Amino acid sequence: MKKALFPMLAAALMLSGCGFSDIKEAISEKVDEKIEAHSIEKSSYTQEQVNEKIYKELAECKRKIVFDGVVSTEMVQNAVYGARYDRPDVFWTGGFTVSTDYSTTTLECDSIHDLDEKTLAEMKADMDRSLDKVVKEASEGAADFDKLLLLHDKLIEICDYDYDAAKATDSENIGFAGSSYGCLVEHKAVCEGYAQAFSLAAQKMGFECGMVCGMARNEKHAWNYVKIDGEYYWLDVTWDENATESEFAYVPMHKYFMLDDSRLMKDRTVEEDVPFVPVCSSMDENYYVKSGLYLESYSFDQVNSLLNEHYEDGGLDIMFANMDSYDEAVEDLMKNGSIWNTDVMKNNVDKKPGYFPDEDKFGILTISIE
Repeated sequence: MKKALFPMLAAALMLSGCGFSDIKEAISEKVDEKIEAHSIEKSSYTQEQVNEKIYKELAECKRKIVFDGVVSTEMVQNAVYGARYDRPDVFWTGGFTVSTDYSTTTLECDSIHDLDEKTLAEMKADMDRSLDKVVKEASEGAADFDKLLLLHDKLIEICDYDYDAAKATDSENIGFAGSSYGCLVEHKAVCEGYAQAFSLAAQKMGFECGMVCGMARNEKHAWNYVKIDGEYYWLDVTWDENATESEFAYVPMHKYFMLDDSRLMKDRTVEEDVPFVPVCSSMDENYYVKSGLYLESYSFDQVNSLLNEHYEDGGLDIMFANMDSYDEAVEDLMKNGSIWNTDVMKNNVDKKPGYFPDEDKFGILTISIE
């Protein structure tokens, strides 16, 4: 006689960025202790083997996975939840049920919108084609930094933030917005969809890349880490995409590209269930550093020169090494009016300068010329 776990809405958890601790506790209350103890004692599977089997078959869009032999419920749920971080190609999972007896264990997964395996496989093929196209274009970059920058910009180009899904509380209304499929195929996603798609593409390009979930600005959020030349960096495609949704002609689109802990993580926390959180201590591959837009201290002459170079872009954003230098730049250029003494403003009297306050305190001065 089999004992079945109550179905859990795993998809809603994944898309909203909730932690897993409370859910695991709720699941444990439903498990038959006698069968679970037998499964733990008699199982011939390791956690790695359980993960490998479940990851493989979920990626193949199989909704029913049967183990020849007993596996503990805890090992199965660890694998299902682990797929959130380890397999960004698994886009369709909804609730799931684990059932076991004294000889076999079965995992049955619901699908978002209750789609069958054939339909899911067709969707997977569509996602793979979109993925291949994005990866091909991003791989044209000369160096690793260029490849990842192209990937970052391409996802922003092809996908819009899904505000309806972000406000939804029901998994059916959220749909695929929190998955790679939402970003790559439907071209609408929330933060986890952007992060999953970036992980999927970057991994296919050969990078060590992953997603973390946590809190940012007191809201649930998901973002990425990636490794270049032995160093880890943070990036947040979603917040860079959100910056493009502005009425201003010039907006900073790479503010969150390749940052260290001291900048990105000072106002963020990571869920305790996230399996890997890197130490990001380098700024060598940061967008501003690589683009010649990083200044150790404020200099009017340097800002004037950069404005001349970037005038055709409608403005520019400059990162200063510290907030004191940033404050000095804002005080001189904007409050004291030195911006009007730059070559760009003297030669274009019909233009007006503007600047965006640096709410994140990264030391980034954004100047628009309109």
